[in-house]
Amino acid sequence: MKTFRGLYPPLITPFHANGDINEQGLRDHVDWVIANGADGFCGGSSTGEFMNLTRGEWERVLGICAEQNRGRVPMLAGTADLSTAGTIEKAKFAESLGYDGHLIIPPWYQVHTMREIEAHYQAVRSATTKPIMIYNNPPVVGVRLALDTLVRLTNDGVIQYIKDADSDPYAITRLRMMLGDKLGLFYGHDNNALGAFAFGATGWVSGSGNFDPARWSKIVHLCIDDGNFVAARALWDEIMPFVDLVTVGRDGQRPDWIAVIKRGLDLRGRYVGSVRRPMLPLTDEVDALVKKVVDQMKFAGAPAKDCAA
Repeated sequence: MKTFRGLYPPLITPFHANGDINEQGLRDHVDWVIANGADGFCGGSSTGEFMNLTRGEWERVLGICAEQNRGRVPMLAGTADLSTAGTIEKAKFAESLGYDGHLIIPPWYQVHTMREIEAHYQAVRSATTKPIMIYNNPPVVGVRLALDTLVRLTNDGVIQYIKDADSDPYAITRLRMMLGDKLGLFYGHDNNALGAFAFGATGWVSGSGNFDPARWSKIVHLCIDDGNFVAARALWDEIMPFVDLVTVGRDGQRPDWIAVIKRGLDLRGRYVGSVRRPMLPLTDEVDALVKKVVDQMKFAGAPAKDCAA
């Protein structure tokens, strides 16, 4: 069984101008993030707009990612669904394609109790064989996963990893103190990664990591391998303006995070198309901010390759 550690970008889904999935663009993106230092990736998850895909498209995205990866790095699949039965069915499909684990957010819309959430993951565990990375994202789900629930699910062998997308990473140090290395700790937000690594996280599921995986990966490994937070902070200062656009919305609204990431890639010469409705492209105001930030950044790593529109 593979161990998950390091940078795991949740892959964007490139679209053609007519809105169809850009299959070659997705293959190119898989190759590019791996060539630029990603330790693994997540397919078919939130940054990949699973919510804007049909079921057939979601399956095709997972298939393309697995085919193009060819076993080079570990793969997580975003297999969450509103129902337990749906989550199990999607998880089994991902396992049939060779995915190494599941990234599963609790069912959303209906705000569930901890008892219901715990039973949900227990059922998925009983029906599947690969590691489960539970996804704590209170703004999306409407509930923060309780510490005692996470501890119990870990000790019972139900979950093996957590992606903690709470902006404050304090829960990471509490989990580490209570569980040691029983639970793999991934930070799942982008605006406090250095704090998360200082608290003991050994991985980063970073949507903005799609934009510059070489630099994002360097930050991760300076922290988790070398303990060199001074050098990591210097790189963090370089990426912070972009991270700010991804994570901080305007006028009290959520940020256009996926659109920002895709526009950033476009400005780097990697056309991946826009977002799908109901999400919309960037306003002229935010687009100008993205252009300014990207223009000020210098890039290293494997050269960019245009993704055909």
